Order: sequence, then C-alpha cells, then structure tokens
Amino acid sequence: MNEMDLAQEVLDSRVAPWLAASAEQSASPLLESMEISWYGGSRIPSENPASEAVMQALSGLMFVNGAEAGRPRRFGLDVASAACGLLAGHGALAAEIGRSRGIDIETVRTSVLRAATILAGQYIGEATSPEDWAPSMRGNGSPPPFASADGQLFEIETFDPERWAGFWRSLGVDGAVLGRSWSTFQYRYVKGHCVLPGDLHIAASSAQWSQIRAAADEFRLSLSPLRTYAEVSAGPGWSAGHPKLTPLAGQGRERSAPAPASRPGDAHPLPLSGMRVVEATTRVQGPLAGLLLRMLGAEVTWIEPPQGDIGGMGAYYHRGKGRVAVNVARPEGRDQLREMIAESDVFLHNWRPGKAVEWGLTAEELARVQPGLVFAEASGWAPLVDRDHVLGTEFMVQAYTALADTNTPHLQRPRTTRVLLCDIFGALVTCEGVLAGLLQRERRNHGWKSETSLLCGSMALQSQVGSHREASRRTAGRPRWDLLDEPLETADGYLAITLAEGADRRVLGEALGMSLHDGNDERLSERFREAPAAHWEKVLVEAGIPAAEVLCDLDALVHDERLAPLFEPFEDGGQAPVAPWVFE
Repeated sequence: MNEMDLAQEVLDSRVAPWLAASAEQSASPLLESMEISWYGGSRIPSENPASEAVMQALSGLMFVNGAEAGRPRRFGLDVASAACGLLAGHGALAAEIGRSRGIDIETVRTSVLRAATILAGQYIGEATSPEDWAPSMRGNGSPPPFASADGQLFEIETFDPERWAGFWRSLGVDGAVLGRSWSTFQYRYVKGHCVLPGDLHIAASSAQWSQIRAAADEFRLSLSPLRTYAEVSAGPGWSAGHPKLTPLAGQGRERSAPAPASRPGDAHPLPLSGMRVVEATTRVQGPLAGLLLRMLGAEVTWIEPPQGDIGGMGAYYHRGKGRVAVNVARPEGRDQLREMIAESDVFLHNWRPGKAVEWGLTAEELARVQPGLVFAEASGWAPLVDRDHVLGTEFMVQAYTALADTNTPHLQRPRTTRVLLCDIFGALVTCEGVLAGLLQRERRNHGWKSETSLLCGSMALQSQVGSHREASRRTAGRPRWDLLDEPLETADGYLAITLAEGADRRVLGEALGMSLHDGNDERLSERFREAPAAHWEKVLVEAGIPAAEVLCDLDALVHDERLAPLFEPFEDGGQAPVAPWVFE
C-alpha cells in the first residue's frame, strides 16, 4: 500500500459508516464517485511520478517543518495523504447532503497536493501578506521541547507572561532574557518557529523532573511530558479520533429547505448552499472548521468577540465569512446569539470547558430554540479523556499523544513541530462531525451534538501508524529512515525523492550516472551536490522516480506557474489555498 492507498483507506474507514443509510445497507455509491489524485488542481502533469514526500516538498510543508533547524525536514507521518483522506470524506458527506436537498452531484474530486496546501496555508498566507502577522523573533538557541536533568522531555503552556516569568525565575533564569523569550514563545502559533535562548534549556536541564513539576504547579503553568507511542496506544482514551455524535432530544423538524435554485450560467451549486452556520470560535481549530464549511457552500457567520482574533491569522481563517460583534459574556449578547442560532442549521464553538453550561448555551438548551440544530463542540481533550486541568492547546496535545514520537525518525531525539498539526487535524475532524450530524439530521429528522477535539485530530492523523503498511517501516511507532528519506542537499537547495519499497536501486544509479551499493551514502550525497535541484528533479522524474525540488520561498511558491491555480488572494492582501474540492 502506498500513500495514495492511505488516503483511500482513511476515506473508507471514516466516512462509509456515516454514509450507510442503516446498519443493513452498504455505503452510498457516491464513495465510488470520489476521485483522489496526486496533482489535481495544479498544472503538473497527472502522469508524473508522485509520493507523500513530493507533496510535502512542493507545498512548502518541508520548509516550514524545518524552519527551526535551518534546513527542510520531512514529516515522519504521511500528513498530506491523511489530510486528503479526511477532505475526501468531507466531500463525500457534503455531496450526499446536497443530493438530499436536490443538488445533482455525480463526482467529487480532490488531491493530495490540495490537502498539502491546506496544511501549509496559514504559513503561506503570512509569508505573502504585505504586513507581518506577528514580530519575527528568531535568535540563538534551541526550540522546545525541554529536557530535565533526569532526561524527561517536556512541553509547557501558558498565556500569562507573569506565570511564564515566575516559572523560569524559580528555575534560576535571569529576568533579562525572559521578555524577549516570552514574545518568541507567544508568537510560535503564528510564525511556525520558536527558537528560545539557551538559558532556558540550561535551566531545565539543571533541574530534576520533580522540581520542574513543582514549579509548574506553583505558578499554575500547564506541563506535559513527551509520551511514547507505546504508552499512548496502551493507555485509556486511545482511538482513531472519530467524532462523537449524540442525538438531541426534542420535537421533530421539517426537512431542510431545498438548495437555492440555480440560474442558467451559474456555477454548479455547492452542496451546503443555503445552509447557515453560526461560529463562535477563535485561534485555529474552530475557525478552520468554519472555513471548510464555508468552502462547501454554507453561509457562515463568525461571532466576533470583543478582543477580536489573532491579527492577520484571524483574517486568514475568517475569510469569506459574515461577522457580527457579540459579547457573549453579557446576558444581552447571549440573547442575541440565541436569536441567530434559532435561524441556523449549525452552531460551532470552541469555548473553554464549562463556558457553555455557565452561559446557558448547551446543546440541550439550544435544541429547544432550534430543534434541528447540529451543535458542534470543538475542544482540546474531550470526549476521549478528561484533562481539563491542562490547557488543551497544540503543544500540550502533541506531547500527550506521542506525536513527537511518531513524527521523528528512529534514533533521533523526539521533537514537536511548530506546524499546528493537532489544530488542523482537529479542524478536519470537527468538520467531519458537523457534516455527519447534518446528514443524520436529513435522515432521522432531529438535531445532533458533535464532540471533537485536538486530541481526536492527533489520533486521526496517527491512526496510520498501526497499519500493516507501516509495520515494516517503523520501530516502536517511529519511522526508520535512510539517507534517501530525508531532503537531499543539492548545489542550490534541497531535493525530495522516493524509492518504492523493494525498488531496484539500479534505476536511481543509472539516472545519477553512478553505481549504488550499501555503504556509499557519502558519495551519493556528493553526487546530488554537483547540480541544482531542478536538474535532478527533471532527470529523476524522466526515469520514473518521484522527485521534487523542496520549495523554500513561500512567497515565490504561489507564483510558481505549476502551483498558481491552487491559490487565490484574500482580504489581508496575501494568498490562500482555494477550496480543496471540485463538485460536478
């Protein structure tokens, strides 16, 4: 099974049960009408050899993942292929909803390259925008995770600079370095890198794990050790990260109104056309889920809090949505929100745990206002584990779910990635839950509650690790790589290539004009450094070997003639990925 098989496997395993009309019926024939390709949407010839590594190289993902190291890094997980499977599932579910509302949809298309641009989209948006979304705080030092004196790797989280400073001062760090390091730490969600002063790493490595935990408790700072894949998969709460769907009690509802009639010359209507979504979210997971629903045709209204969202990052994730400023913390704001929800199909939020109960805006209470509501709750940890004492944010979830373990090659020190994989995959699973709820509503005539989290997203991504295909490629959940699995240095940059399992290395040797045998990695590395990456890409592709120059200039990437159709401008002035589906 190759990476394309992974995308199809994710689609089948996650979506077929939702599409089945009942336990006795098989999945919708629409699954058979899904078309998944490698290069769809781009101008790259479809017959070109392709692989997961090539998708990561072309989309800028390798560049962003390696920003802290100063050179591109491949992900140890097939992130683009897994995302493609989830996005294909969205397309299949949405098309079935559209068909039930009278929209004629015969085929849905997506591609692994389209999925890769969604994963890299935030960083491309920031790189192409006329203004920086946050200060660039690069400096000397190392990125998290930290290591204690007794060898425990860990991540920390807080949104309070006083707690941050107190924690580090208690470990002996001079206050002079804490101001700048706080800014670097704070903006790591936006910039995709977080190189912190060596003083912090020295302080951590001089303290025992018990001392570090005590300091975190004293200053109320969230702390999580980096767990191993073996620990996580054997522990409670392990799953494939499916949404939890629960029916909402209440009166029945009329079927959804038909989609708006199209006129001659109109574009093909999108499957969620005419449906309304009210979205009360901030940061990444919730806003991206709402954006995907908007891309599927829904009318999405973002409930803008008094503090707004994160600058240009907010403009990126809320593009194309309506905006209504509402202070939900005030009674009149909650009344206004209820009125909007009463006229909507979906309510999506990612409030902190307990807020929906405190504000009287739970699924059960809102179902009385709108009996056919799909109530989507996107959190950090629920519904799989109870860890509300720890902030449910990207790097806490990466550490807890062993993402650093499964994403880092065997024998290398596990490392977290500043690419927001848990947030993004959490958004993909949240969108899946909303669509599954809408489809069930069409069939069973009542509302549904969907519960998802960053934890669900991380587990959905890592479900590939336990597959039969991965068993021969991993040790204790971690990928076993050789020289050709990492980006190769060339005369002017880097090249990503893929040799199929069991492939004759003579084909590669002939293309390079040299004899390949075990133990000549140094000579092979020298050979690639003799010519530019574009030269080797052409030579290897002509030989039938998947290869691509690793694109390291995100601004230039969107203007690459081959990739330009995958992007469009947004209101911030930058470039963003187009919708990852085509419905026909």
